[in-house]
Amino acid sequence: MFSLPQPTCGEFPDGLHLVHLYENADVLNSLVSMLYPVTPDIPDSNDGILALLAATQKYDVVAVQSSIRAEVSRRKLLSPTGAEAFRVYAVACSKRLFPEMAAMACHTLGYPMTFESLGEALRSFEGWALRDLTCFRLSCNIKLSSRINLFLDCCDEYSKYWLGCPRYACKSEKSRLPTWLEAHFTRTLEELRKSTHIIPMPHMFSTNYLMSLQAHINAKHCQFCARVHALGEPTFSIGIQEWVKLARNVPFPDSFGWGEGKDPENMF
Repeated sequence: MFSLPQPTCGEFPDGLHLVHLYENADVLNSLVSMLYPVTPDIPDSNDGILALLAATQKYDVVAVQSSIRAEVSRRKLLSPTGAEAFRVYAVACSKRLFPEMAAMACHTLGYPMTFESLGEALRSFEGWALRDLTCFRLSCNIKLSSRINLFLDCCDEYSKYWLGCPRYACKSEKSRLPTWLEAHFTRTLEELRKSTHIIPMPHMFSTNYLMSLQAHINAKHCQFCARVHALGEPTFSIGIQEWVKLARNVPFPDSFGWGEGKDPENMF
């Protein structure tokens, strides 16, 4: 602390050093509450939490920083949506808080990365932060698209269960998947290509598949597809959720060596 700029002559009340700190009173109050046996005062705003974490990083109080992150996780704080997710990511980058950068990058995956979505948050971005977020989202998109392509090419462990639908096989020589199933995942690939790298949440990805399955069964009374869906182990709907989880867990770019290889999905 005494490496900070020292006061000018005459600023030693009662003979004590007076050190000027740049953090505001709320941040310092929260920080002090973490150092003494009193009820921790964790800010409930995104900016307040990031400012507090930046202060612990500045003053090298690693144990306190870990405690704050644990409390933020327990209370499910730092869960912005929409344009706010992009802004909080940018602020975390500006404060060099790598775990929050990675976690917030994951939060942005459900929203298109367009000028309309970014809005005023774009003003908060440093160039490298925008580049890293773009690379991360593209990597997630490629991971999920590759997994879907393996399935459509009948080259994965799940496709073999769907082969041989007696009445509704597709006409393509490349694949013997049921027509409705191939059509569903072909549409999904097209949406991934044009959605500026949106990666849906696993349960939504599975729900969309279930809607297509239900429409097919209702229209064709297809017992084969109903049986494959129900008897697979693990079930196909659970399996494709894993595709999305793996895509969303692509490592965030650590351009400056700040991170520790943690899983961003499990940080908050």
